Amino acid sequence: MQALLELDPAERSALLGSWRERDPALRAAVVPLGELEVLAPIPTPRRNVIAVGANYREHADESPYSPGLPDRPIFFTKATTAVTGPGPVAVDPGQTARVDWEVELGVVVGTRARRLSPAAASEAVFGFLTANDLSARDQQHGRPEGQWFLGKSLDGFCPLGPWLVTADEVGDPQALELSLSVNGTVKQDSSTAHMVFSVVELLVELSRFMTLLPGDIVLTGTPAGVGDARTPPEYLADGDVVDAEVEGLGRLRTTIVMATEVEEA
Repeated sequence: MQALLELDPAERSALLGSWRERDPALRAAVVPLGELEVLAPIPTPRRNVIAVGANYREHADESPYSPGLPDRPIFFTKATTAVTGPGPVAVDPGQTARVDWEVELGVVVGTRARRLSPAAASEAVFGFLTANDLSARDQQHGRPEGQWFLGKSLDGFCPLGPWLVTADEVGDPQALELSLSVNGTVKQDSSTAHMVFSVVELLVELSRFMTLLPGDIVLTGTPAGVGDARTPPEYLADGDVVDAEVEGLGRLRTTIVMATEVEEA
């Protein structure tokens, strides 16, 4: 996938166009999903994984840690080693006892870009995917100064997928329903229309300060309904099944596995 993203945009468009022309032949060669292990669309990112805090008004209002509605986007990063696909996520209870969920629209950048105009920012998007910005709240907020990077970067704490859908197949990214359930109970249910800063505005702001690269992943924030903001707070436990879904992008299922000895990489 990274090789595809790094192609010249014209070459990439031609290749994707040829895939569509060969759709009948490709469908004839389909292997049933049950026979496959589905990985993250970009299994080992070689670029940045950038996330956005407090980008839904209702989430900014519900969080006891929120500074209020931001005037400009609040960016932070997740380690690329946090990326995983659908399936089990092993959690070491010695690292965290407060694992929280966050459904998000993920954006994949398709071109090298700096100082984007709004129109160019829209063209810079290769595609979209469903993301779950899993968070270790005791690490993220367990000290006065906070520790967002570690709290967001435990291995497996960035499930992505199951698909990467090209931008032309998605339509308006600010008109997508997104939801998350735990063991079948809906916890988050909102729309990207409620973002404080749109996908385009986020890319414009990022590109003012850094060069965006093909394969960069931008998680655009989560709506209200996270466990940490509930009364009493709710956190994920061993065996919990989390379904995150963004309209048109597929359902991303994660199963939490508490393991006292997490396998070394």
